[in-house]
Amino acid sequence: MIRRSLCAVSALFTVTLVTSFSEQALAWGPYGHAIVADIAQSRLTPQATSEVTRLLALENHQTLDQVASWPDTIGHVPKDKGGLPQTLPWHYVDTDAKFATYDMARDCGNDICVTEKLPEMEKILADPKAAPADRLVALKWIVHLAGDLHQPLHAAERDHDKGGNMVKVSYFGQDRDGHENLHSLWDEGIMDHERHLVVGPHYSIDFTRAREEADRLNAQITPGQAAFWTGDFSAGTVHDSVVKWTDESHALARDVAYGALPAGRKKDLGEAYTAIAFPVIETRLQQAGVRLADLINTAFPTP
Repeated sequence: MIRRSLCAVSALFTVTLVTSFSEQALAWGPYGHAIVADIAQSRLTPQATSEVTRLLALENHQTLDQVASWPDTIGHVPKDKGGLPQTLPWHYVDTDAKFATYDMARDCGNDICVTEKLPEMEKILADPKAAPADRLVALKWIVHLAGDLHQPLHAAERDHDKGGNMVKVSYFGQDRDGHENLHSLWDEGIMDHERHLVVGPHYSIDFTRAREEADRLNAQITPGQAAFWTGDFSAGTVHDSVVKWTDESHALARDVAYGALPAGRKKDLGEAYTAIAFPVIETRLQQAGVRLADLINTAFPTP
Protein backbone atom coordinates (compact mmCIF):
# COMPACT_ATOMS: atom_id res chain seq x y z
CA MET A 1 0.00 0.00 0.00
CA ILE A 2 1.29 3.47 -0.84
CA ARG A 3 1.95 5.58 2.20
CA ARG A 4 -1.05 7.75 2.99
CA SER A 5 1.07 10.91 2.70
CA LEU A 6 1.53 10.27 -1.01
CA CYS A 7 -2.20 10.06 -1.59
CA ALA A 8 -2.87 13.13 0.51
CA VAL A 9 -0.60 15.32 -1.57
CA SER A 10 -1.21 13.69 -4.94
CA ALA A 11 -3.67 16.26 -6.19
CA LEU A 12 -1.86 19.27 -4.77
CA PHE A 13 0.95 19.59 -7.28
CA THR A 14 1.43 19.44 -11.03
CA VAL A 15 4.49 20.25 -13.09
CA THR A 16 3.41 23.84 -13.60
CA LEU A 17 3.35 24.49 -9.86
CA VAL A 18 6.94 23.70 -9.08
CA THR A 19 8.93 26.71 -8.01
CA SER A 20 12.35 25.22 -7.44
CA PHE A 21 13.92 22.21 -9.14
CA SER A 22 17.31 20.81 -8.39
CA GLU A 23 18.47 19.80 -11.85
CA GLN A 24 20.56 17.03 -10.37
CA ALA A 25 17.54 14.79 -9.75
CA LEU A 26 15.67 15.28 -13.00
CA ALA A 27 15.62 12.67 -15.71
CA TRP A 28 14.84 13.52 -19.34
CA GLY A 29 13.34 16.82 -18.29
CA PRO A 30 9.62 17.54 -18.73
CA TYR A 31 9.73 17.10 -22.50
CA GLY A 32 11.34 13.68 -22.29
CA HIS A 33 8.87 12.42 -19.71
CA ALA A 34 5.94 13.75 -21.72
CA ILE A 35 7.25 12.06 -24.88
CA VAL A 36 7.57 8.71 -23.10
CA ALA A 37 4.03 9.08 -21.74
CA ASP A 38 2.62 10.00 -25.15
CA ILE A 39 4.26 7.04 -26.88
CA ALA A 40 2.86 4.74 -24.21
CA GLN A 41 -0.65 6.18 -24.33
CA SER A 42 -0.89 5.50 -28.05
CA ARG A 43 -0.10 1.83 -27.37
CA LEU A 44 -2.57 1.11 -24.58
CA THR A 45 -5.22 -1.55 -25.00
CA PRO A 46 -8.87 -0.45 -24.92
CA GLN A 47 -9.17 -1.94 -21.42
CA ALA A 48 -6.10 -0.10 -20.15
CA THR A 49 -7.21 3.12 -21.84
CA SER A 50 -10.55 2.95 -20.06
CA GLU A 51 -8.96 2.32 -16.66
CA VAL A 52 -6.32 5.01 -17.10
CA THR A 53 -8.95 7.53 -18.17
CA ARG A 54 -10.99 6.72 -15.07
CA LEU A 55 -8.01 7.17 -12.75
CA LEU A 56 -6.75 10.36 -14.37
CA ALA A 57 -10.23 11.86 -14.08
CA LEU A 58 -9.85 11.78 -10.29
CA GLU A 59 -7.60 14.82 -10.72
CA ASN A 60 -9.31 16.22 -13.82
CA HIS A 61 -6.52 15.06 -16.12
CA GLN A 62 -7.05 13.46 -19.51
CA THR A 63 -3.64 12.25 -20.65
CA LEU A 64 -0.57 10.62 -19.15
CA ASP A 65 1.75 13.40 -20.25
CA GLN A 66 -0.06 15.75 -17.86
CA VAL A 67 1.12 13.75 -14.84
CA ALA A 68 4.45 12.44 -16.14
CA SER A 69 6.59 14.93 -14.20
CA TRP A 70 4.57 14.98 -10.99
CA PRO A 71 7.11 12.83 -9.06
CA ASP A 72 9.85 15.35 -9.87
CA THR A 73 7.58 18.14 -8.74
CA ILE A 74 6.54 16.61 -5.44
CA GLY A 75 10.10 15.57 -4.64
CA HIS A 76 11.37 19.12 -4.92
CA VAL A 77 8.71 20.70 -2.75
CA PRO A 78 9.91 21.05 0.87
CA LYS A 79 8.38 18.67 3.35
CA ASP A 80 6.95 21.51 5.44
CA LYS A 81 5.03 22.65 2.36
CA GLY A 82 3.52 19.22 1.72
CA GLY A 83 6.22 17.84 -0.54
CA LEU A 84 7.97 14.50 -0.46
CA PRO A 85 11.72 15.11 -0.75
CA GLN A 86 12.29 11.68 0.80
CA THR A 87 11.19 10.14 -2.50
CA LEU A 88 14.08 11.61 -4.51
CA PRO A 89 16.20 8.42 -4.18
CA TRP A 90 13.40 6.53 -5.93
CA HIS A 91 14.41 8.06 -9.26
CA TYR A 92 17.80 6.42 -9.80
CA VAL A 93 20.23 3.71 -8.79
CA ASP A 94 23.93 4.49 -8.52
CA THR A 95 25.59 1.29 -9.71
CA ASP A 96 29.26 2.13 -10.07
CA ALA A 97 30.57 1.91 -13.62
CA LYS A 98 33.25 -0.54 -12.50
CA PHE A 99 30.54 -3.16 -12.00
CA ALA A 100 28.96 -4.92 -14.96
CA THR A 101 25.41 -5.19 -13.65
CA TYR A 102 23.00 -4.09 -10.94
CA ASP A 103 23.09 -5.85 -7.57
CA MET A 104 20.22 -5.09 -5.20
CA ALA A 105 22.12 -5.78 -1.97
CA ARG A 106 25.06 -3.61 -3.05
CA ASP A 107 23.29 -0.82 -4.95
CA CYS A 108 19.81 -0.37 -3.47
CA GLY A 109 19.84 0.03 0.30
CA ASN A 110 16.46 -0.66 1.89
CA ASP A 111 15.05 -1.24 -1.61
CA ILE A 112 14.95 2.53 -2.15
CA CYS A 113 15.90 2.98 -5.80
CA VAL A 114 14.20 3.07 -9.16
CA THR A 115 14.82 -0.61 -9.86
CA GLU A 116 12.84 -1.72 -6.82
CA LYS A 117 10.26 1.08 -6.63
CA LEU A 118 8.98 0.57 -10.18
CA PRO A 119 7.86 -3.05 -9.57
CA GLU A 120 6.43 -1.98 -6.21
CA MET A 121 4.24 0.63 -7.90
CA GLU A 122 3.23 -1.90 -10.57
CA LYS A 123 1.84 -4.22 -7.90
CA ILE A 124 -0.33 -1.45 -6.50
CA LEU A 125 -1.61 -0.38 -9.91
CA ALA A 126 -2.48 -3.99 -10.77
CA ASP A 127 -4.37 -4.59 -7.52
CA PRO A 128 -8.12 -4.21 -8.20
CA LYS A 129 -8.75 -4.06 -4.44
CA ALA A 130 -6.48 -1.04 -3.95
CA ALA A 131 -8.14 2.32 -3.45
CA PRO A 132 -8.47 4.35 -6.68
CA ALA A 133 -6.40 7.16 -5.14
CA ASP A 134 -3.58 4.72 -4.41
CA ARG A 135 -3.75 3.29 -7.92
CA LEU A 136 -3.63 6.78 -9.41
CA VAL A 137 -0.50 7.69 -7.46
CA ALA A 138 1.06 4.36 -8.49
CA LEU A 139 0.20 5.09 -12.13
CA LYS A 140 1.91 8.47 -11.94
CA TRP A 141 5.01 6.92 -10.44
CA ILE A 142 5.11 4.18 -13.07
CA VAL A 143 4.84 6.70 -15.90
CA HIS A 144 7.71 8.67 -14.44
CA LEU A 145 10.00 5.89 -13.22
CA ALA A 146 9.80 4.00 -16.50
CA GLY A 147 11.27 7.11 -18.09
CA ASP A 148 13.86 7.60 -15.37
CA LEU A 149 15.07 4.03 -15.67
CA HIS A 150 15.85 4.43 -19.36
CA GLN A 151 18.06 7.49 -18.89
CA PRO A 152 21.52 5.85 -18.78
CA LEU A 153 22.93 8.12 -16.09
CA HIS A 154 20.08 7.20 -13.76
CA ALA A 155 21.57 3.74 -13.51
CA ALA A 156 25.26 4.51 -13.09
CA GLU A 157 27.90 6.67 -11.51
CA ARG A 158 31.67 6.81 -11.78
CA ASP A 159 34.00 7.74 -8.96
CA HIS A 160 31.04 8.88 -6.84
CA ASP A 161 30.07 11.55 -9.37
CA LYS A 162 26.32 11.16 -8.69
CA GLY A 163 25.40 9.95 -12.12
CA GLY A 164 27.53 12.51 -13.92
CA ASN A 165 26.20 15.46 -11.93
CA MET A 166 29.71 16.24 -10.70
CA VAL A 167 31.20 16.09 -14.21
CA LYS A 168 31.32 19.71 -15.31
CA VAL A 169 31.13 20.25 -19.05
CA SER A 170 30.45 22.91 -21.61
CA TYR A 171 28.15 22.27 -24.55
CA PHE A 172 28.88 24.03 -27.83
CA GLY A 173 30.98 26.44 -25.79
CA GLN A 174 28.30 27.21 -23.20
CA ASP A 175 28.58 26.13 -19.56
CA ARG A 176 25.59 27.97 -18.03
CA ASP A 177 27.83 29.89 -15.67
CA GLY A 178 29.49 26.70 -14.50
CA HIS A 179 26.24 24.80 -13.91
CA GLU A 180 26.31 22.57 -16.99
CA ASN A 181 27.11 18.95 -16.23
CA LEU A 182 27.07 15.59 -17.96
CA HIS A 183 23.88 14.45 -16.27
CA SER A 184 21.87 17.51 -17.27
CA LEU A 185 23.00 17.11 -20.88
CA TRP A 186 21.56 13.61 -20.96
CA ASP A 187 18.42 14.68 -19.12
CA GLU A 188 17.46 17.37 -21.60
CA GLY A 189 20.33 19.47 -22.93
CA ILE A 190 21.18 17.32 -25.94
CA MET A 191 17.59 16.55 -26.86
CA ASP A 192 16.41 20.14 -26.46
CA HIS A 193 19.33 21.34 -28.60
CA GLU A 194 18.74 18.82 -31.38
CA ARG A 195 14.93 19.15 -31.50
CA HIS A 196 14.74 22.88 -30.68
CA LEU A 197 12.62 22.35 -27.58
CA VAL A 198 12.25 25.23 -25.14
CA VAL A 199 11.30 24.75 -21.50
CA GLY A 200 9.36 27.70 -20.13
CA PRO A 201 9.08 29.22 -16.65
CA HIS A 202 8.53 26.73 -13.82
CA TYR A 203 9.46 23.89 -16.22
CA SER A 204 6.34 24.40 -18.33
CA ILE A 205 6.34 22.86 -21.79
CA ASP A 206 4.41 22.97 -25.04
CA PHE A 207 2.47 19.71 -24.89
CA THR A 208 1.64 19.96 -28.59
CA ARG A 209 5.35 19.95 -29.42
CA ALA A 210 5.92 17.03 -27.06
CA ARG A 211 3.18 15.05 -28.80
CA GLU A 212 4.64 15.88 -32.20
CA GLU A 213 7.99 14.49 -31.08
CA ALA A 214 6.30 11.43 -29.60
CA ASP A 215 4.41 10.81 -32.83
CA ARG A 216 7.62 11.12 -34.84
CA LEU A 217 9.51 8.65 -32.64
CA ASN A 218 6.57 6.30 -32.34
CA ALA A 219 6.17 6.11 -36.12
CA GLN A 220 9.77 4.92 -36.40
CA ILE A 221 9.24 1.92 -34.14
CA THR A 222 8.70 -1.28 -36.10
CA PRO A 223 6.54 -4.12 -34.75
CA GLY A 224 9.67 -6.25 -34.59
CA GLN A 225 11.49 -3.69 -32.47
CA ALA A 226 8.56 -3.34 -30.08
CA ALA A 227 8.32 -7.11 -29.68
CA PHE A 228 12.05 -7.43 -29.10
CA TRP A 229 12.12 -4.62 -26.54
CA THR A 230 9.35 -6.17 -24.46
CA GLY A 231 10.42 -9.79 -24.94
CA ASP A 232 8.57 -12.18 -22.68
CA PHE A 233 7.32 -9.42 -20.38
CA SER A 234 4.34 -10.43 -18.25
CA ALA A 235 2.84 -9.83 -14.84
CA GLY A 236 5.14 -12.49 -13.42
CA THR A 237 8.35 -11.07 -14.87
CA VAL A 238 8.08 -7.39 -13.97
CA HIS A 239 11.00 -7.32 -11.54
CA ASP A 240 13.28 -9.36 -13.79
CA SER A 241 12.45 -7.12 -16.74
CA VAL A 242 13.11 -3.95 -14.74
CA VAL A 243 16.51 -5.31 -13.69
CA LYS A 244 17.27 -6.05 -17.34
CA TRP A 245 16.31 -2.49 -18.34
CA THR A 246 18.50 -1.18 -15.52
CA ASP A 247 21.46 -3.14 -16.81
CA GLU A 248 20.87 -1.78 -20.32
CA SER A 249 21.02 1.78 -19.02
CA HIS A 250 24.05 1.00 -16.94
CA ALA A 251 25.94 -0.38 -19.93
CA LEU A 252 25.01 2.64 -22.05
CA ALA A 253 26.19 5.00 -19.32
CA ARG A 254 29.51 3.19 -19.08
CA ASP A 255 30.11 2.77 -22.81
CA VAL A 256 28.51 5.91 -24.26
CA ALA A 257 27.74 8.64 -21.70
CA TYR A 258 31.13 8.20 -20.01
CA GLY A 259 32.92 6.25 -22.73
CA ALA A 260 32.52 8.88 -25.44
CA LEU A 261 33.86 11.72 -23.30
CA PRO A 262 37.05 13.32 -24.59
CA ALA A 263 40.25 12.78 -22.68
CA GLY A 264 41.54 15.44 -20.33
CA ARG A 265 39.96 17.49 -17.59
CA LYS A 266 38.26 20.00 -19.88
CA LYS A 267 35.07 18.54 -21.31
CA ASP A 268 33.91 20.78 -24.14
CA LEU A 269 31.25 18.75 -25.90
CA GLY A 270 29.68 19.45 -29.25
CA GLU A 271 28.92 17.79 -32.58
CA ALA A 272 31.09 14.71 -32.11
CA TYR A 273 29.61 13.80 -28.73
CA THR A 274 26.06 14.66 -29.83
CA ALA A 275 26.36 12.43 -32.91
CA ILE A 276 27.02 9.49 -30.59
CA ALA A 277 24.67 10.37 -27.74
CA PHE A 278 21.54 11.63 -29.48
CA PRO A 279 20.61 8.39 -31.27
CA VAL A 280 20.94 6.58 -27.95
CA ILE A 281 18.69 9.14 -26.25
CA GLU A 282 15.99 8.79 -28.89
CA THR A 283 16.09 5.00 -28.76
CA ARG A 284 15.82 5.01 -24.97
CA LEU A 285 12.77 7.29 -25.16
CA GLN A 286 11.19 4.90 -27.65
CA GLN A 287 11.99 1.86 -25.53
CA ALA A 288 10.66 3.55 -22.40
CA GLY A 289 7.39 4.37 -24.14
CA VAL A 290 6.88 0.86 -25.48
CA ARG A 291 7.72 -0.74 -22.16
CA LEU A 292 5.61 1.73 -20.18
CA ALA A 293 2.65 0.72 -22.32
CA ASP A 294 3.31 -2.91 -21.47
CA LEU A 295 3.51 -2.11 -17.77
CA ILE A 296 0.14 -0.38 -17.86
CA ASN A 297 -1.52 -2.93 -20.15
CA THR A 298 -0.34 -5.73 -17.89
CA ALA A 299 -1.81 -4.01 -14.86
CA PHE A 300 -5.21 -3.87 -16.57
CA PRO A 301 -5.63 -7.19 -18.39
CA THR A 302 -8.52 -7.58 -20.80
CA PRO A 303 -11.29 -9.65 -19.16
